[in-house]
Amino acid sequence: MPDFLQTSPLYQLSDVRRNKAMLPTDRGVYGFYFGMAPGIAPIDGAFCRGKLSLLYIGTAGADRARRGTLRNRLGQNHLGGNERRSTICLTLASLLPDVAGPSVLRIEKGKAKFHTSPQGAARLRNWMDENIYACWITDPRPAEAEQDLVKSYRTPLNIDFSTHPFAPTLSELRNNRRAAARALTA
Repeated sequence: MPDFLQTSPLYQLSDVRRNKAMLPTDRGVYGFYFGMAPGIAPIDGAFCRGKLSLLYIGTAGADRARRGTLRNRLGQNHLGGNERRSTICLTLASLLPDVAGPSVLRIEKGKAKFHTSPQGAARLRNWMDENIYACWITDPRPAEAEQDLVKSYRTPLNIDFSTHPFAPTLSELRNNRRAAARALTA
């Protein structure tokens, strides 16, 4: 597989939001480049394309049971701005609490689910639209590709497969956000 992270066109998330049909309906891998670091996330040493820093790599359809596609993962989950369906939204909400506001814990079908408030999700979407650019490639085995790419690029906003020194800090920030939501509902 050619290294799409270095050669594929970059699309600002606001453009992807306006034209979700550009997203493939296949499994694959994507990268998020940031024009501004979210909160305390480090960008030193990140792979850059111009002034944009590669900080996150993700997959769509890595779990065969869910049969996810790039269009569903990027176009619905991530662009929605809600931490319940998007790891990157949870990460950004943890790094940008002044933008996202507090997490809300709701019980759905007997299970606790974390949500971003509608107002917080709207502010988070706006931040993402202004600061994130995406590229992607279809891949029938996205999990293997993601693992190799995260290890190779050492993206600071990935936790799984990450060797980046920021991963433990990010994990703690995400856990603290969930704990604060639990405390609000207690």
